[in-house]
Amino acid sequence: MNLVTGATGIVGMPIVVKLLLQGQTVRALHRPSSQRQRVLDAVQKACPHGLDRLSWCEGDVTDQASLEDALDGVGTVYHCAALVSFHPADAAAMTRINADGTAHLVNAMLHCNTPRLVHVSSVAALGRKAGEPTTEDTLFEEQPGTTAYARSKHRAEMEAWRAAAEGLEGGLVVVNPTVVLGPGDFSRSSGALFRHIDKGLKWHPTGSNGFVASEDVAEVCVRLGMSDVRDRRFVLCGDQWPYQKVMDHIADALGKPRPSRPVHPWMRGLIWRVFAVAEWITGKRAVATRESIGNTGANHTYDGSRVVEVMGTVGPDWNYTPLEQAIRETAAAYRAQRGN
Repeated sequence: MNLVTGATGIVGMPIVVKLLLQGQTVRALHRPSSQRQRVLDAVQKACPHGLDRLSWCEGDVTDQASLEDALDGVGTVYHCAALVSFHPADAAAMTRINADGTAHLVNAMLHCNTPRLVHVSSVAALGRKAGEPTTEDTLFEEQPGTTAYARSKHRAEMEAWRAAAEGLEGGLVVVNPTVVLGPGDFSRSSGALFRHIDKGLKWHPTGSNGFVASEDVAEVCVRLGMSDVRDRRFVLCGDQWPYQKVMDHIADALGKPRPSRPVHPWMRGLIWRVFAVAEWITGKRAVATRESIGNTGANHTYDGSRVVEVMGTVGPDWNYTPLEQAIRETAAAYRAQRGN
């Protein structure tokens, strides 16, 4: 039995599908407000014969008692539940869900003797060195621009490593994805970019970042989760593109005009302040914040090659999905969800 937290999310949903395709039994943790139908639709499309091996368990990572109930008979946990936000109002919630939630899960696993954990972390939980790509060995350290999200994911990952140190019999696998693109909730995180461009977004950041398809993150989690690999961490980065190039491809896939106006460095401080004032006046949540826009002018680089080699040792040769393909497939899912 496998337990998937965050099963309705951008990474959890394809993990559920891939586990079922492997003949596994899956228990999906969900909150009452979770959009379970999206997962059921994905399973019905990709693996209809797996529906009878999928069960749901109501619970929350902030409630350790519900986690202990969900862990009954479970051999491997795929921990995908997390809150991604760069809004200052969400800082406490990210600590509660990402960091404290992982601590609750780890404590429940140790209490229930659940043997194996696959933890979906983030490159935000790693450090950065000027002029060097971030790797699995780059240590986290506070820097100007470190976000509340990064702090919460770093703390969460430390809890996962605590589990390994305190006795996970089956070991731990940690993945640190870059920006994940894939079908899911298009109202938040990377999915919101498709919605904004669809609505006519005209501006683009001047920096660059690493990107990876959600299907690739799920494939790595499932293949390594079912292998003997243990107590290792893997950066997941399929391509490193300028934001402008990513947004151009999204616009093309949606049949919309490309965002053509660069957000110059002097504009960034002005933009988030304008949105902050507008939020204060209207009560409408700001689209851009100091944290969300602060690092978009930088060029962040990552080395995601280690996992390619390891994946080939536990199964067929594997490589990342080209980013162009990931964008096309995500755009198609967005259009289908929108209804055209």
